[in-house]
Amino acid sequence: MGLASLVLQMIHKYALPLMFIIVFTVVGLCVFAYEQQVNYFFLFAGMGTAQAFCEWLTIFYPTKKQTIRRIFQASVGGMLFIWLSLRVGVNFQFTQIVFGFLGGVTTAALIQFIIARIVFPFFIGNGFCSRACWDGVIFELVQDKIPKAKHPRKRNEVIALLYLVGLILIGAIVSSINNPAINESVSRYWIVGENLVLLTLGIGLSGFWGSRIYCRTLCPFISVSGIFSKFSVFKITPINYTKCTSCGKCNKSCPMLVDVQESVKNNKRIDNKSCIVCEHCVTACPEECLRLSPGSPWK
Repeated sequence: MGLASLVLQMIHKYALPLMFIIVFTVVGLCVFAYEQQVNYFFLFAGMGTAQAFCEWLTIFYPTKKQTIRRIFQASVGGMLFIWLSLRVGVNFQFTQIVFGFLGGVTTAALIQFIIARIVFPFFIGNGFCSRACWDGVIFELVQDKIPKAKHPRKRNEVIALLYLVGLILIGAIVSSINNPAINESVSRYWIVGENLVLLTLGIGLSGFWGSRIYCRTLCPFISVSGIFSKFSVFKITPINYTKCTSCGKCNKSCPMLVDVQESVKNNKRIDNKSCIVCEHCVTACPEECLRLSPGSPWK
């Protein structure tokens, strides 16, 4: 084996960790240049390095993939919510974008929205949902504690759009009364209240419509990032599709009700806009038919 071939194999093997380091570092530099605050660079570069380390660990400990991912998600999600949201007063929820727009200010929610829901989806789809979302951390923790829903509900784009419009209207009404993006005295109350409502809604409906029901049917961020996730470089990819025994474990493990098995049978990458790249299907497959791999964004 030549040196060039060996280098290419190594790059392919560690493509995901390398991607996280490069993309997060570039994003950190861009935000630093815009905000003129070096702490943004260290924040994003640090998150990228930490995520790269986790992905590197899963290469050597594939059976611990879900444990490693959940620990990282809880760490990053906890840091974003406890430190940036509760302590600093940064609201990352969708209504804050409306507050900022109507208040004429550029909020951290808008910056996060552009990065996590427009830029990152071109690299790892809806991966933010399974690697950094703090509400998602709670939903994953409780999904195994709640009885399986008899009639789980798949994502309905009409319902998701109506919910998105509803959030915009709520944001407009609240802004006309007392805009949290301008009045910091009410900002933290809104942060806590909004997240409690989302968690209550998501957990409360799980028993009727299945795990991660809020993410699957309502989340406004997936409505946006799902548009771009179809062009992601990294996707869940069939690597041994001929070994598929149609056991259905991949479909049963998917919290977003994506028909993974159909894609495997047709030897197609998972490009469903609801996929959050949690890799539950990868770890559930007894034949190791799936892997999160780079490839053409158009396939």
